[in-house]
Order: sequence, then C-alpha cells, then structure tokens
Amino acid sequence: MINDFRYALRILAKRAGFSALAVLILALGIGANTAIFSVVEGTLLRPLPFPHAERLVRIYEAQEENGARVASTNLSDQTAQRWREFGRDIFEDIGVGAGGASTVGLNDGQPAQIVPAARISSNFFSVLGLRPRLGRTFTPEEDREGGASVVIVSDDFWRNNLNGNPNLFGSTIVVDGKSHTVIGVMPKSFRHPYRASIWLPLAMPPMAKATATNHYLYGVGRLRSGVSPAQAEAAMRRMCAAINQTDPTPGNPRAAYLPPLRESFVMDLRPKILVIVAAAVCALLIAAANFAGLLLSRVVERESEFAVRAALGASRRRIVRQELVQALLLAALGTALGLVLACWATPALMSLSPEGTDATGSAMREFDYAARLDLPVFAFAAGIMTLVGLGFGLLPAARASRTDLRTAMSSTSRNTTLNRNTRRLLGSFVIIELAIAAALLTASATATQFFWKLVQEPWGFQTENRTAFSTTIPDEFFPTPKAKQNVLDATVIQLSGLPGVTSATVTSPSPMNASWNLMPFNPDNAPAPEPRGLYFSYSRIAAPGYFKSIGQPLLQGREFLESDGPDAPLVCLVSNSLARRFWPNENPIGKRIKWGRIDDPRPWFTIVGVVGDMKAIADPQDGEVLGMIAKPMAQMLVHATAPLDDITFVLHTNGRTLNEAAIRAALARANPHLAAYGIISLQEAAAQSRTTERFIFILLSSFGLLGLVLAAVGLYGLLSLQVARRQREFGIRSAFGATAAQLVQLVAKQGGRLLAAGFVAGGVATWAIFRVVQSQWSAMPMPNLFAWIGGGVVLSLAVGIASLLPALRAARVDPIVALRYE
Repeated sequence: MINDFRYALRILAKRAGFSALAVLILALGIGANTAIFSVVEGTLLRPLPFPHAERLVRIYEAQEENGARVASTNLSDQTAQRWREFGRDIFEDIGVGAGGASTVGLNDGQPAQIVPAARISSNFFSVLGLRPRLGRTFTPEEDREGGASVVIVSDDFWRNNLNGNPNLFGSTIVVDGKSHTVIGVMPKSFRHPYRASIWLPLAMPPMAKATATNHYLYGVGRLRSGVSPAQAEAAMRRMCAAINQTDPTPGNPRAAYLPPLRESFVMDLRPKILVIVAAAVCALLIAAANFAGLLLSRVVERESEFAVRAALGASRRRIVRQELVQALLLAALGTALGLVLACWATPALMSLSPEGTDATGSAMREFDYAARLDLPVFAFAAGIMTLVGLGFGLLPAARASRTDLRTAMSSTSRNTTLNRNTRRLLGSFVIIELAIAAALLTASATATQFFWKLVQEPWGFQTENRTAFSTTIPDEFFPTPKAKQNVLDATVIQLSGLPGVTSATVTSPSPMNASWNLMPFNPDNAPAPEPRGLYFSYSRIAAPGYFKSIGQPLLQGREFLESDGPDAPLVCLVSNSLARRFWPNENPIGKRIKWGRIDDPRPWFTIVGVVGDMKAIADPQDGEVLGMIAKPMAQMLVHATAPLDDITFVLHTNGRTLNEAAIRAALARANPHLAAYGIISLQEAAAQSRTTERFIFILLSSFGLLGLVLAAVGLYGLLSLQVARRQREFGIRSAFGATAAQLVQLVAKQGGRLLAAGFVAGGVATWAIFRVVQSQWSAMPMPNLFAWIGGGVVLSLAVGIASLLPALRAARVDPIVALRYE
C-alpha cells in the first residue's frame, strides 16, 4: 500500500495541472457545502440549550377550534392564568413574558441608555430549565404588584456595563427611574425572550375583564412527559370548550396553537434556507460529476500505459488498487483544502446572513448563534466526498482494469478516437454538469427578478432624507397620559428646531415595522367573519401631520388635527385598500370601525381620512391582514389597553446629515429622562428589511457562477480530450480539403449538442424544483421567459468559450504531422 501511495504521488506530481484542478474542484464542493450546512445547523438544527427541549412549546391563543396558526395570537393575562390553573394535566408549568425597552442608569454619572427588556413571570426560567450563571431567579413574592424591585442582567450587559464584577449582587441600577437590585446574571449568549438585556418581574395583575382582550403575553410551556404537542392541542380544545361553557364570553379562545419552541423560531425561515441548501447540493453534484469526468478522462489518456503494464504482468487487482489510491489521495487533498476554505467562508457567510447582520427579528439570535465551523457537519461533508471519491474513483479504475490489450497496443492513444461507450460516459458527466448549471443559472435569474421587484416595490411613503429613532416614555417618569403627551410635544418642538430639519413627527410603531402591531376590528354594517368574529389590520398610532411629514399621500378627508384630543370623538384614518374592501362604491368618510368584536367593550372610531397603502413585510402567521388603521396619538395615550413601548420619531431633513449627538442633545433639552436608540435613516432601514432575500440572491448567484465555471471546465476537458484523440481524423479531413472553419464547426457542433441536452434536462429539473419550492415559499415565482432566455444565453456563452479553444486547436492540426507515422 505504501508503494501504491508513493506511485500515486509521482503520477499526480507528474500531471500537476490535472491534480490541481481536481483538488480545487473538490475543495469548492466541500468548502461551500460545509460552510452552508454550518450556517443551517446553527439556525435550523442546533438544539436549544435547555434540558428536554423537545417538550417545550410556544403557546398561542386560537380563535378557531382547529388551532390554526393564522388565527392565533399571544396570550392575554386572563388566558394565561386560566390555562396555568386548568392545564396542569397537560403542562408541567406555563411561563409568560412581555417585551419592551427600559431606560437604564448605572449610578456612575454616565448618560442613561435604553436597552431591550423583558418582564417575565417568576417561573419563566424554571419552565425553560435554565438557571442564571450567577445569582438566582425571581421569587413568587417578587413577581407580584408591590413586590421588591429586582433585576436580572444578561452576560453582555454584565460585562459591558458592570465590568464583569462577580460581587455585584446587592448593588443597584436605575431602571425607568427606579432603583433595582441586581440578583442574577444569565448564561452567555442567552437573551430570550425579545433579545432582552435585562429581565424584570412581570407582576401580572389579577384577572379582569378590562384586560381580557389585550394579547400581549409571550407564552411558553413545558409539556408533561409522554404528552406530544398534537395530544396537548387536542386536550386544550376540550379544556377551552369546558371553560366557554362556564364563561361564554365571545372573545374567549376556542383552542391553542402549540408549535414546538424550536419550530416556532425557524418555521418561516426554513423554506428560504432550504433553497440555499438545494443550491449547495447542486454545487456538490457538479463538483462530483466534474471529479468523475476528470478521473475518467485521465484513465482514457493512460490506456496505452495500462496495456503495457498488463502485458508486463500487472494484475487487474493491482491496477484497480492504484487508481483508487490516486482517487482517494485527490479526495484527501481536496478535503483538506475544503476545510481551509470552509473555515474562511463560514464566518463570512454568517456575516452576510440575516442572523449575522441582525437585520431580522429571528429569535435564534437570543441563544448561541456564534459563527463557527461545525465539526460534525464537516465530518459529514468529508464523508460524503470520500464516498464520492470511492464511487467515482472505482468507475475509472474498473475501466482501467478491463483495458483490451490488443486494441490498446494496436495504436497510440493520440491517434485512436474514443469509442462510443466512452464518448457517451464522458458526455453524460458533462450533460449532468450543464443541466445543474442551467438550473442554477435559471434560479439565479429568477431570484434576481424577485429581489429586484421587492426592492423596487414602493413603500407607500418617502424614505429619502428621513431619519428615525426610538425612545420610551415609562410610567415612572410620565405617570399620566397628559404627561406623556406633553413630553412628546416638547420633543417634537426641540427636534423641529435642529439645523436642516424641515419637520418632525412621532408615531408607533416605526414606519418600517408596520407589521408589528395588529388591530382586530369590525366595520359598521358588515357581517363579522366566522368563527373568530373579527378582521385584522395593521395598526398605527400617529401625531397630527405625520402622514404629510412621512410623505404618505392623503387621498380623501383630512389628517389628524390638534383638536383630536383625548376628550374629542374618537377618529381614525384607514388605508385605501381597506376602504375599497368594505366601501367599494361609497365614500368611507364618516363610516365607523369597531375596535375588536362587535360585542367587545372597546370603542368605535369614525373614519375622517383615507391615505395611500404602504408596504408591510408581513409574518405568515398573521394570515389575511386588511390594510392599515391609524389612530391619533393623543387619544390612544388614554384609550390604549397596553403601554406604548415603541415610540418612534421621524425627522424630515433638507438633505443635511444629522449626527447622533445633536439628536440626543435635543432629547435632553426636552426632558433629561429621554434617551434615543436605533437611530437610522429610513433608506438604510429599507435596505435592511430585505436582508433574507438579498442573502438568497447573493448565494444563488454565487452558486450559479460556480456551477457555470465547473460545467465549462468539464466541457473543455472533454472536448480537449476528444480533439487530442481525433488528430489523425482531423489530419485526414484536412488532407481531403476540409477548411479550418469546417473543423471548428465540427467541434462546436459537438459542444452544442451537449449544451442542448444539458439545457433541456436542466429545464425539466428546474421546473420540478420550483414546484417544490413554491409549495413551501409561495412568494417565489416560477421562472419566466426572461429567466429561461437569460440562463440559456449565459450558459451558451460559457459553452462557446469552452468549445472554442479545443476547436481552434483542431483547426491548427497539420495533416503531414498527423499522418507522419501512418
């Protein structure tokens, strides 16, 4: 075996170009797939860091008895308390939490900062099965109204703001104007839920009808041993039916939607990642086919050598073993280089991904999302490529062992054309490569069109020369709606006075986050949908002049006025699509909309204006969402059933760049308790909103280019081999009067036939793949004529270049040289 290894090294070193090409092809296939699957493992496959995580479920209320996802919402405090009480035979326990932001001061004279915060029940961490890294969790006594003011901090917050002091327990930080005692530090990378940097007791109030329709609680439950999510959902339907018999309130949930906790984080990301995985697998197949074609062409070139060795007594077993050793040595070198490539590509790929750029709300960033090369993933990819080396190395080796001595010795390899079986086998590899390359190129063209359409789709408002940032107005500093309104008005005045600012306004949520808040409603004199009894729209709270400042057109009626205060009749504006849906041939001005169900205690709003539609990047869980309903800020500060945590100011400038210091100084002049976070231009925010699609576009384009290059290399290798083996034929044709152009055309026709076969096969594969993709990702369109033509043109150019060099070599064959030894 050592002698075979040494022989393989000599042979590969003798043909350094062939060896380098084979190793590079394998490295690209292994490295790209290892990097891709490392990212996939981190987002789809890596288990949650909790004991028996398979028993953890996310808990939603469902207004339909089948527990449909599209009819589900977060929990109300009434539902959470009822289900915790009556569901003890289903759940070991249920934990709840609410997200937001808090103003934090460190008692060190530094300016206050706003950090993501979560208010959780005292049992939240015990439901997950997670203990703090240092300290303890909340007690039930602390999780009550009037309980002790305590806080738990994240590892990042502890290191960055508290200097990693292990003796901090008992020290205090100021949260929303009130001193809180630090009692714990969570494990590294843990920021669940809501990417929190600090956790506070929820102190959920007693059950009350007034808050029964406020679905603000994130729910997580741990199922009892032996209970599956499906069994739990069935049991919850029975429990809800029993509760509704006792308390037939129309707004009560009829069922529960209980996806596994891990599944709830990635269900919307999975189809998009699977598209990337499919592209990576295609690149692997092209690399494997190219590797096999290279090995086979190498064997064909060495047929005379095998014949001589066989004549001198070399056994078939010896020849097979030596060829397999060469194939495995190439595979080992390619795997080693692939490891180096994967180590470089994995962090780079993670930085481009939505998880790495932190441009999505994915909850996976609340756990261990560090970019790292996953060794089991690499071992899997290396194992696959080893099998490829064995499988595709055995085929040429078996052919080498069956070399016919008489045929091989009758003429030199350079003067003997390839037989039909060899041509078909080599051609099949090239057709496979061309077919996959055609599929990747068509997918790339389709992704380009899809991405361009998303980018060019208007937002419905102007993003140029607009800067946005968020702040909070906690009850500790601003206890009444009047105090909140006063500080918002004062802030708008200070921001409007900044140099370069033409107008300033305030809203909730951010203009780019239209899909964050949903409003259940019923229009007047329209039948309520059954069984849930309400429609959903996107909800917006806006100050007077907001739509003019943001550049969203007013189509009918008026904007909000200063007179639309808390004591005035409740009014709203609706988007054009909602107005057309319910009043297609009527004037919607003066029509009424009920907040919630018809029998809900929440009030009616009168429509005073219609604005243009705006783009919302929706969560598939939302189901059908009908336009947007906007309500005045002054009125909602009084009538909102939940705190307004996401207050966003939008500044319209004359093109002059605003610096953060000027914005923070303006807030300090308005009120020293205000702090800005998330300062960003709306143009930049718009670009970040499509990070997932951009990532897919970049990867598909990269894989398409890789597949194109590998397919062109494979075709070039096949045609070069055939031209070398047909020199005698070309010499005879030249002697009988064939011109150089005719010889070029002869070789080009062969490349064209392979191209046609590969493109047809690739077209069929592309159609089938896109049908599968659309079943998981309905927004992705089927390839249109432009995509087919574009992919065909690019592939044809690559094939033309790959065919040209061998064709020109054929045209330069000298008949006297070619026939010298005949």
